[in-house]
Amino acid sequence: MAKKRIFYMDYVRAIAIIGVLVIHTAAPYATMYNKVDFWVWESSIIYNSLVRWCVPLFLMVSGALLLGRKEESLTDFFTKRANRIIVPFLFWSVFYFAWRHFHYGAELSITKMISQMLNNGTYYHLWYFAALIGIYLLVPIFNVFVNHASRTLVGYLVLLWIVVYGGFRYYSFIVINEVSTYFPLTEFIGMFLMGYYFSKFEQPLKARIIIYLLGIIGGIGTILRTNSFAHDQGGFSSYAFSYSSPGVIAMSIALFVFIKYAITRWSEKNTDFQTGKVIKLISATSFGIYLVHPVILDLVRPYFHEGLDIYIHPVIGIPLQTFILLVISVIISWVIGKIPVLNRTI
Repeated sequence: MAKKRIFYMDYVRAIAIIGVLVIHTAAPYATMYNKVDFWVWESSIIYNSLVRWCVPLFLMVSGALLLGRKEESLTDFFTKRANRIIVPFLFWSVFYFAWRHFHYGAELSITKMISQMLNNGTYYHLWYFAALIGIYLLVPIFNVFVNHASRTLVGYLVLLWIVVYGGFRYYSFIVINEVSTYFPLTEFIGMFLMGYYFSKFEQPLKARIIIYLLGIIGGIGTILRTNSFAHDQGGFSSYAFSYSSPGVIAMSIALFVFIKYAITRWSEKNTDFQTGKVIKLISATSFGIYLVHPVILDLVRPYFHEGLDIYIHPVIGIPLQTFILLVISVIISWVIGKIPVLNRTI
């Protein structure tokens, strides 16, 4: 029997990858605090702040889809996951190490490449593989837990994670503590659990309204705190941009829940409902888009700004670059997906 398609997951995944493109497009402007016109910097901070939910949403989707499934042997589970990430990890690690050498003149050293692969990756976006590997190692354990735990117990664990990471760790600069250091849950497995919880269990209208209000407050708070840190320190600080900061957690939950209920209700009212073709394409190629877009951005960015020379104001430049990245990355990912052997890299 075919598994029923969860339509809203396509929308969450598509919106999440667009958020990633916005973040990476807006990132270079953030370092320009006090070096360019204030609104050049501020507009990039607003864009960046309001899409910090992108990585948490990806992890929440994965948690929603991987947790609560029928339990399987460790061999079967890890074989499936290994086939999905090992080849892309190796291929793109080598590709981007070579890209840094030929495009930026970085040192070409096998030893250095291996060192980078085992740490933050050979390019700035490849850290995600390390996060995935760490999460996958824990998923079989948490899958058993959610399959036998009550809603209250799962909710308790999610809330505990939010309190520790969004509270004790984030505000450690106010109240010095090491609570999060010894907390047994990792930063990203908590987002996996959040995805499972909010996809599995229904939220009453009153709870959803509170969630949406907290999400709005989280977005505004992220902007204001980033400005406050920059003013106090005399330079940009990404502290409020942390994926497990209270503002980002609030935005992530709010957007996930909003999309879930909006698309689910829409699909229930329309018996012939299908995910839009564009959304479906973006969702299907999202992993490929994530992997290929940095090289496209490197080639596109000089037409918008170089150093402190701004050719197109980021208010227009950031969404325009994002659109260009999206279109080209979707095409490249789709083409790669049609090529035998190479399609295993995305």
